Order: sequence, then structure tokens, then C-alpha cells
Amino acid sequence: MPSPDPLEPLGHSLLLDDGDLVVRGGGLAEVRGLANLVQALTLRLLTPYGSDRCDHRYGLSAGAAFTHPGGTRVLKDLLRLEIVRTLAADPRVREVAEVTFTEDPAVRVLTVRVLVEALDGRTTALTAEVEV
Repeated sequence: MPSPDPLEPLGHSLLLDDGDLVVRGGGLAEVRGLANLVQALTLRLLTPYGSDRCDHRYGLSAGAAFTHPGGTRVLKDLLRLEIVRTLAADPRVREVAEVTFTEDPAVRVLTVRVLVEALDGRTTALTAEVEV
């Protein structure tokens, strides 16, 4: 991540839509501020730990939670800890305030909702789906 801009402490990047770059007005669209933080943290959750060639410590390591003995409660507790570890590693995050799960057993998916306090004091929420 480039050095923070004092005018944009949450940074800026290229806007993604379902993993694809967004083109507007003949150029690549950008995302800034809190929306950029949400995009970056969501990508961090959706990237398997160790799969980023530039930073092997980047991403969510969820595999151990799924192979650990125990029920759904243990799975959620282990995932919650890993989500907090993953998101707290971003220097723009002051605190991971809340991690909640909604499950749909019919499709074996956990929807994770995370409430994060950014470095600038603002709070935002992000969601991601994790297959179980």
C-alpha cells in the first residue's frame, strides 16, 4: 500500500465490481476514502491466506476453522478470531468492533458482517460470504 495521503488517510484505488475493473468515461474508475477501505477489507477477506504473491501474510486463513472438530459454534468462533486478525492487520483499521454471522444451511454459506472503526474514527460495515 502506498504511503498515506494526509488528505485521504483511507487511501484510494481502482474501483472493482465483482472482481472486475470498472471503466467510466473511457478510463478506469477510482474509489476513495471509506469506500476504498471497505473494498480493500472485503478483498482481504475473500483472498485465501498466503495466495498473494506480493505478500504471503495477506488474506483470510479459514481452512483450520473448517477442519477443527466441533460444531457450528466452534466454527464461528474460530472464523471470528481469524477475521479479526485479518482485518486488524490493515493499518487503516483502528478496531474490529463486531463480527456476526447469518447462515443459510440450504446452500452451506455463512454471510459475515463486520463492523470496523477506521483510523479516522468513522465506523463502517462490510459483508462477505464464506462457504461451509
